[in-house]
Amino acid sequence: MSGEMAQTTRLSLRTLLKSDLERYWHYYGRPGTTPRTWNLWRNFLIPRCAPVTLYRLAHSAHRRGLRPIAKLITWLNFYLYGCEFLSECEIGPHFFMPHSQGSVIGALKIGSYAVIYHQVTIGAKSIDPGNGDRPVIGDRCFIASGAKIVGVLTLGDDVTVGANAVVTKSAGSQVALMGIPATEKPKALPQD
Repeated sequence: MSGEMAQTTRLSLRTLLKSDLERYWHYYGRPGTTPRTWNLWRNFLIPRCAPVTLYRLAHSAHRRGLRPIAKLITWLNFYLYGCEFLSECEIGPHFFMPHSQGSVIGALKIGSYAVIYHQVTIGAKSIDPGNGDRPVIGDRCFIASGAKIVGVLTLGDDVTVGANAVVTKSAGSQVALMGIPATEKPKALPQD
C-alpha cells in the first residue's frame, strides 16, 4: 500500500473535513472550480456529507481519549442517518459516501480517496473481535452497494469491490472482486 495511508494520523480534523467536502464539491458537477469557503462548508448540511462529518468528529474524540463522546456521536450518526461507523476506524482524506444508508463501517483502516456506497458492511467476522481482527483497505478503493468485507484481511490500492460481493480473503492491488464468495478479476485501469 502507498504511503498515503500512513500519513492519515498526522492530518488535523479540519484538514480531513475540508478534503471530504472538496471531494463532494467536485463530484457533484463542479470539477475544476475552486469553491468559496461558504459554499464548501455549507455542505455539512447535506445528508450525504453529514454522516462522514459525524464520523470524523467521533474519530477525533476517540483519538483524544474522549471515548464516551465518540460513542455518543456514533449513536447520533446511527439514529439520524442509519450509518454506523466504528470510531476507532481510521479513514484517509477525500472520503466519499454518495449514499450512506444502512452501511456499517468497522474496518481497522481505510485509505485515501475511498468511495463506499450504501448497504455496505465492513468489519470483523466474530461478535467479540480482538485488536486487529478487522479489514484494512488501501487507497482509492471503490466499494459498491451491498458489498460485505469481513474478517482479518487486507485489500490493496485501487481495488473495486462489486455490488453484493462477499469478500473474506485478502487481495492485491488493481483488481476487481466480484461474486459470492468474491474472486479476483484483473482490473482495467484508464489509459492516459
